[in-house]
Amino acid sequence: MTIEKVDRHQEKLIRSISNEITDLFEKILDYAEVAVSNSDQYKKLRSKILRIGNNCIRNISKEVVSHYSVTYIASGETIIEIARPKAKAKAKGE
Repeated sequence: MTIEKVDRHQEKLIRSISNEITDLFEKILDYAEVAVSNSDQYKKLRSKILRIGNNCIRNISKEVVSHYSVTYIASGETIIEIARPKAKAKAKGE
């Protein structure tokens, strides 16, 4: 088994894809729970959906690591201003 190096940009992309796919199959399971009244049938369906979703995440992750060079481009800048305390005014007569 070959261990391939994953850079931080690839990790960020894989994490984003994983989160989106996970959200998708969680929502599907929510609808399925309402639609399938039989508990045993729902458990079988849930198991299949989770397996397919997790396999999808693994396959996309392997594809990204094996065949893509990823560069993350930030969507905007964050500007942080630091205010320094004002110096005390000199007293009159000094």
